[in-house]
Amino acid sequence: MGLMRKVRHAARDHWPVVAARCFFWLKVFLHRIGPRRGLKRLHVGCGRNRFEGWINADIDPRAELVIFLERRLPFSDGALVRIYSEHVLEHVPYATGLAFLKEAHRTLQKGGVLRIAMPDLQELVAGYHLEDWRTRLDWVRWPEYAFIRTRAEMINIGFRWWGHQHLYDREELERVLREAGFQQISFPANLESDHVDLRGLETRKDSLLVAEAIR
Repeated sequence: MGLMRKVRHAARDHWPVVAARCFFWLKVFLHRIGPRRGLKRLHVGCGRNRFEGWINADIDPRAELVIFLERRLPFSDGALVRIYSEHVLEHVPYATGLAFLKEAHRTLQKGGVLRIAMPDLQELVAGYHLEDWRTRLDWVRWPEYAFIRTRAEMINIGFRWWGHQHLYDREELERVLREAGFQQISFPANLESDHVDLRGLETRKDSLLVAEAIR
């Protein structure tokens, strides 16, 4: 790929972020005066997956609300009852993830719940140690990853592709949640929850690490 083509691809990939920064406060203003301003459940990193009855937020200006994980969330203390994210936290450095979780703790009311779903580092490492590693990891059997030939290639892709910056296992996720101020932490299965409105939210089979933290 030539230099100019790389530049064009980079510009195409980053235009939503640039646009989101330009429209950040406009989106906040429109949300605060709009009909959905009374909603108390926040979906962070929604992409095209929009939840009815939730504030669907992303770094993309096409979302209902623009959210940057390193910034203060545009909500007052205790304004929310639920916060949900799937495949988000592993795409930012640990410090940024911690900053977001502290904001989640601040904006949740007492008894409010944060639910996080993501790939599990433990599963990735366990797959690396298996001779027949394809039987352990679902995603390596997807047609688009049929080119992977070795365990080393697989684990490098798991760590480096898709913008991954910090992968978590259960121990690491509990550590960052406690550092953010959460003390009541559980690890339900994918799609399952003791809270009715948090059941069935995951859209990906590889969301093998799920945590719920109560404010």
